Amino acid sequence: MIFGLVGEKLSGKDTAAQFIQSKTGAVLFRHAGALDEILTMFDLPLSRSNLITLGIKLREAFGAGVLAGWVRKQVLAQPPGTNIVITDIRYPDELQNAKSLGAKIVYITAPLETRYKRYLTRGEKPDDGQGSFEDFAKIEQTAPTESGIAQLGSRADITIINDGTLEELHHKLDDILR
Repeated sequence: MIFGLVGEKLSGKDTAAQFIQSKTGAVLFRHAGALDEILTMFDLPLSRSNLITLGIKLREAFGAGVLAGWVRKQVLAQPPGTNIVITDIRYPDELQNAKSLGAKIVYITAPLETRYKRYLTRGEKPDDGQGSFEDFAKIEQTAPTESGIAQLGSRADITIINDGTLEELHHKLDDILR
């Protein structure tokens, strides 16, 4: 069983991935995982802006599929029958890679206002909560990592609207896992 998770920032992808892991023992692979490793090696903050910049520069230097190739290599190294969750799918090549690995694509989305509230309180990244609603919305429309998410979501096998409680999200994921 392989799941590929697509969704806007703070839509609940990581929460969904953790839930699927806990229920199925799945191994998690994040496209941003390679970026995290690189930034950590250079002692740079794992901020959203650093992740975006590094991802763009890697794609410019080594081609659009560079992160998808890294994930593919990790997935194919797993023993047969391993349950897998692939997150941070943000580009068409990453979606196509996940599909070619046999992933069921799940689009997790939430209203912009809901995601902004999460941004203000989550604190996962050093730059979380540091901007107005207008800034948050502008990034959604202009950042290359965000602007195409809805288009990718339209190609998903399943859509989850994550606008309720954590328990409601878990219930929706349980339905998918059945």
